[in-house]
Amino acid sequence: MRILIATGIYPPDIGGPATYSYILKTELPKRGVEVEILSFGEVRYLPKVLRHFVYFLKAVKKGRDADIIFAQDPVSVGLLAFLAAKILRKKFLLKIVGDYAWEQGVQRFGVKESLDEFLKRRYLDLRVGLLRRFQEMVARGAKKIIVPSYYLKGIVQTWGVWPDKISVIYNTFKQPRFTPRREARTRLGVGENEIILFSPGRNVPWKGFRMLQEIEPEIQKRFPTARIVLGTFDKETYDLWLMACDLFLQNTGYEGFSHQILEAMALGLPIITTNAGGNREIVENNKNALVVEYNNKEAWIRAINMLLENPALRETISKGAKETAQKFLNKDMVGETLKVLEDIK
Repeated sequence: MRILIATGIYPPDIGGPATYSYILKTELPKRGVEVEILSFGEVRYLPKVLRHFVYFLKAVKKGRDADIIFAQDPVSVGLLAFLAAKILRKKFLLKIVGDYAWEQGVQRFGVKESLDEFLKRRYLDLRVGLLRRFQEMVARGAKKIIVPSYYLKGIVQTWGVWPDKISVIYNTFKQPRFTPRREARTRLGVGENEIILFSPGRNVPWKGFRMLQEIEPEIQKRFPTARIVLGTFDKETYDLWLMACDLFLQNTGYEGFSHQILEAMALGLPIITTNAGGNREIVENNKNALVVEYNNKEAWIRAINMLLENPALRETISKGAKETAQKFLNKDMVGETLKVLEDIK
């Protein structure tokens, strides 16, 4: 069996699709599957319209020898890969990790609603409506769809896709590279008595970074040496902050399935997060995390203070987090993906 993986990013790029595609490229050949990667990074240097046309031509050229074309999103590369599969009469498999139309609408086109509210709206900005039509068309045209959470399966069903067509396969993850806490703090320039509250991620509206920045002075009234570190980091720096921090924070209003929470859990970090989206399939309040309302300042201040003041609670959450992470580490994501590939071949 030969598959062509169409992805927006690929290592050395950082991100979920890059990691996922790399794992499949590395592991599937061990199970008898030939894998070729077509990354949008190959054409990103070109002007905007031209780069998409060239990517489409590459998809057609490389797709000729493939049995299955496997796209990693429904619009950015998915639409072009879908059209190539149609022309070549190839089986088309799709991975969906979020609602592309809503995400782009929030970031670029002034959409203010939550995803749940967005899905109920019929009259939208023309650009957002077009993205919505594209992702629905590509999803309906796929032979099978893989999603990393039952939450996302429910989202995709609202696009008019039959439930039997959607397979839930939880993403695996790799444990962060271990560095002793003291060494990590030294390399990052963190003081011995500093309390680090770490919140990594893209600076997008639903990540709630602004609220965390606003409550930092309130936290410092009780814990003067505390500071919140947030933003996007390269992999090495990200791993160092995980080793150096005291609490892991994720104030998210939308989450398909969070690798970052699982990575923090694997290290036994005390976690505070929300029950948004796919988080409900990972976190349990007071067992492996503290679960609070998205952007609720008072609730977040209480939760942070509670964890910093209560070593026994931190230990309980740390133990539960490690147990949860182990369950996901034991899953055979590649084997489950191979089964889907074999079913549609």
